[in-house]
Amino acid sequence: MTEPPSTTPSPSAASERPEFRRARLAVLFLQASYPLTTAEIAAQVYNNPADYELGRKPLSADSARKALKRDIDALKATGLIIDAAGKTEDGQNLWEVNRELSFTQGVALSEEDAAILDIACLPLLDDPGFPERDELRLALTKIDRLFDAAATDALTASAARDSDVLVAVREALNARRALDISYTARNGSTTTRRVAPLAFFDIRSTLYVVCSLIDENGTLAAGSERTYRLDRISRAQRLDHIAFEIPGDFDADSFRKLPFQIGPASIACSFSIPIELCGALSVASYGKGTFTRTGTGTIWEIEAADLDAAAAWAIAYGIRPLAPEALVAAWRARLREAMRHG
Repeated sequence: MTEPPSTTPSPSAASERPEFRRARLAVLFLQASYPLTTAEIAAQVYNNPADYELGRKPLSADSARKALKRDIDALKATGLIIDAAGKTEDGQNLWEVNRELSFTQGVALSEEDAAILDIACLPLLDDPGFPERDELRLALTKIDRLFDAAATDALTASAARDSDVLVAVREALNARRALDISYTARNGSTTTRRVAPLAFFDIRSTLYVVCSLIDENGTLAAGSERTYRLDRISRAQRLDHIAFEIPGDFDADSFRKLPFQIGPASIACSFSIPIELCGALSVASYGKGTFTRTGTGTIWEIEAADLDAAAAWAIAYGIRPLAPEALVAAWRARLREAMRHG
């Protein structure tokens, strides 16, 4: 008896579904802190090595450019505007998100696209470690008009579990209002400061907030921006009579640290990055450190506080440490340990 043909998509077919490819493209752009070249985009979205393992064949450079143009047009319909941003010195096209025009008007997605967004984002709305749930909810409402009702219950339930400090800081940031905070430093000393909260970020499930000192008139003190651990803020009182605006040139990513940079030490490190991984590393590292092109790839130089964590990070991303020797030794030790355990 002949069995009917399977209706389950093959792995290669699944990897080529346009909605998944466009979701990958959107995430790549929203995470990038600088304009991306067509080659970098192709390596991450259209010719990602992970897809080869699923049986997908690589696209030619011309096919990748055509697919990128189609996907940029498709994302524009969802409110994410990706514009040309000039060219590199060697003539490659650059692309970046137009953050002023993106998500300015609500649009309706297909039921399938909306379901993909909801499935991907609902866990964040119920995650106490993700502080910007209100902003995510508003963004999703703009691009999925059916999302609002589904998200409200999750948002309300998660907010009920938040600490009073997190709620106060998050609401002050959303309302652009100053805060009086009591903060305990690493050495145990506690001080009271008047600050303007500018952005949240998370490292190893620890929540941080970037704040600037602010005066009674709502003027931010130039150069006073600092990163505060939220769990070291014992009190946060919102000051509704002091409003502020976040500076146009403020970049939260410039305050974000990579996992191996957490700590007081500052050790110069260098890594060798293969050509095919340069785009992924640039995005994953938020552009931190110095990237120098060579004939075979790129040398990445960056400060580290924890060499063992830097070695683990190198293994996770498939890059090779070059210096210092203590970093190389930690990397080799971790590889030997992994080989012993299969």
